[in-house]
Amino acid sequence: MITHTRRSALSLTILGSFVLLAVFNPGAGAHLPRAIDLANNAADLVATATEAAQSPQVVSPNIDAPLIVTVESGDTLMSLLQQQGIGAGQAQNAIDALKRQWDPRELRIGQELLMRLDQSGIKEIRLSPAIDHEVVLARGENGSFGASAEARNLIHVPVRVAGTIHSSLFEAATAAGLPQSVLSDVIHAFSYDVDFQREVQPGDQFEVMFDQMVEDKSGKVMGTGNIAVASLILSGKPITLYRYAPAGGLPDFYTPTGSSVKKALLRTPVDGARISSSFGQRHHPILGYTRMHQGVDFAVPSGTPIYASGDATVASAGWSNGYGNMVVLRHQGGYSTAYGHMSRIASGMKPGTHVRQGAVIGFVGMTGLATGPHLHYEVRINDKPTNPLSVHMPPGQKLEGREFTLFQKQQQSVDQRLASIRTNKPVASN
Repeated sequence: MITHTRRSALSLTILGSFVLLAVFNPGAGAHLPRAIDLANNAADLVATATEAAQSPQVVSPNIDAPLIVTVESGDTLMSLLQQQGIGAGQAQNAIDALKRQWDPRELRIGQELLMRLDQSGIKEIRLSPAIDHEVVLARGENGSFGASAEARNLIHVPVRVAGTIHSSLFEAATAAGLPQSVLSDVIHAFSYDVDFQREVQPGDQFEVMFDQMVEDKSGKVMGTGNIAVASLILSGKPITLYRYAPAGGLPDFYTPTGSSVKKALLRTPVDGARISSSFGQRHHPILGYTRMHQGVDFAVPSGTPIYASGDATVASAGWSNGYGNMVVLRHQGGYSTAYGHMSRIASGMKPGTHVRQGAVIGFVGMTGLATGPHLHYEVRINDKPTNPLSVHMPPGQKLEGREFTLFQKQQQSVDQRLASIRTNKPVASN
């Protein structure tokens, strides 16, 4: 399979070599016209080679030798085609045909395109805008292009990833092969009740079962599906969460007793955070004196998204002296939260705007009085600052009646499937 193009160029030293051979050859004075002819021929040869070098050639004339092209920053579909030696006219015709099935502006960095080229140019292009289908462009016998969307037959294959934590859940789960998208969901689900900085210790364990989306025909893994169950064993105490979608509601994670893990507020409104300064009296690193620190500082890289810790209305959004760029949200029950030192505030954050829990409201920075990138996070109850790590969060929804019965049936099925993976004994699908 070809993954690049070859280009040839002739060194300009060829011209100098021909001239030297002609001029400094003994008796050259009697054959100066011959020397000039040699020089002219050499110049023509160099010009031809230079032109060839500047006009990349298609090196995949064989339809059985597909070319894989990976999109990089700054690439467009037009530029990618022209890099393979496709003329602007044919490239535009191909793009116009693709537009009937896919918007070329959705081309993303890291995306792969499979191209089949022959001496007439584009024969076929295949790309995957989503895991459940691919778009195919093909050249017909009359030279025109047609595009179609081909659905993939995907099967859901349950996968178990487990391990022991030595330093952090993030490092242990990544080393065990848990996909980053799944790990992010796991951390988010447990973040309502688990303080990942203080409660996770070396020797603790984790276990996750989730679906992999596998193409039935090729067996190729196309992506990840939903988490079915996730567990943490912290200091010998197990915490298990099941994903469940109640009738008429959105999917959420529930404890074995049917209580939603979702609380009114998140304890940690950024992913992968490390506490750099706690709530309480402290010596201010810039002002140089001791004063009350009314929130918690989470050290994370600049540009990290900041999430609304709960459903709320924007109370204020803008510059706030030592806090730099700051957003304050008002929640029900007299709760409010504040987010300071943002590099920038997300668009649409204006007083009176309603936001949902988990919505991006800004990005980590170090504006205002800050010595490094971090989020200053405050929780206020009736406008009185409270330690975000110790405040009692109101409980979430609890499943009852028939809904709880259905949840228990699903929970039993998930437990059986997880046990079968542990022991490599198949269990029939429900």
